[in-house]
Amino acid sequence: MGKNFLIFLMVLLFGATVYFWGRKNGRDNVISTVTQNVSLVEQIAELSALSVHGNTNAKITNNTGTGGMWDKFKNYLVENTLQVTIPYEAKYGIDIKNKKIKADTKDKTITLYFPAVKLLSLQLHLDKMEMMNQTGLFSSTSIADLANAEKRIYGEAIATLGGNESYKKQAELQINNILKNYYEPLGYTVKCVFSDEEVKIQKQ
Repeated sequence: MGKNFLIFLMVLLFGATVYFWGRKNGRDNVISTVTQNVSLVEQIAELSALSVHGNTNAKITNNTGTGGMWDKFKNYLVENTLQVTIPYEAKYGIDIKNKKIKADTKDKTITLYFPAVKLLSLQLHLDKMEMMNQTGLFSSTSIADLANAEKRIYGEAIATLGGNESYKKQAELQINNILKNYYEPLGYTVKCVFSDEEVKIQKQ
C-alpha cells in the first residue's frame, strides 16, 4: 500500500510540474514530449508490480493410509511423514527486458502496448516456515527430507502462481490505473494492451 501511494504521489507531482511548465513554455509542445516519454512510462509500469502474499505447503509421507493391520504396524515402526508450510511473496508485472513499450496517440487517447503480465518473482520466507513431522519407532526426518519438501513446494508454487489469471488481471488493472493518473492531468485517456504478440503502430 505504501509503494502504491508513493507512485500515485509521484504521478500527481509530475502532472503538476507538466501543467506549470506547459503554461510557461507552450502546452502543445510539452504535452507532445510527455505523451511520447516511453522511458518514464516503463519506469512507472515496472514500479506498479502487484505483490501477493500467501502460504504454500507440501506433505511427504510413506504412510499409504490404507488403515489395515499390517499398514498400522508398518507405520508404527517406519512411518516418515513431513508436512511443511512456508509463507511466500509473489510479484506480478511486466518484463521489459529486451522488449520495447510502444505508444500510439490518437484523438486524445493514448494506447500503450506492453508485454503480457506474468509472475516476475517468487520468494519463500524460510525464516517463517512451519513444520510438522510424524515418525515411526525406527525412523527420523532428515535434512534431505526437508530439502525435498522445500524443492517440491517451490516447484508447485511456481506452477500454480505462474498460471493464476486472476492475479495477472489485478496487475494489469493496477498498471492501467496508475498510468491513467499519469495522463489524465494532460487531458488524455489511456488504454493499456498487454500481449506478447508483435505490435505494429500505424502512423496517424
